[in-house]
Amino acid sequence: MSMKTITFEAPEESIAILDEIAADLEVDRSTVLREAIAMYLEDYEELKAQATEADRQFEAGETISHEEVVAKYKTWRASNKVRQAA
Repeated sequence: MSMKTITFEAPEESIAILDEIAADLEVDRSTVLREAIAMYLEDYEELKAQATEADRQFEAGETISHEEVVAKYKTWRASNKVRQAA
């Protein structure tokens, strides 16, 4: 993969944290930034795919009512309370 240099401004606090991460990982700042950008782009693509699927489901009429959502939430919440109590 070919590399290209970019320059951007960032808050000093963010750069300080970035440098701490790089020191903890024993890599340079550029490595941390490349990995962070790769993770962001991966997350963005996943979110975009989920939005496309949601649009498809909506257009196909594959939706549930508000009441069904509330019922599912209450069931989920009750099952989590049982797990927490155990």
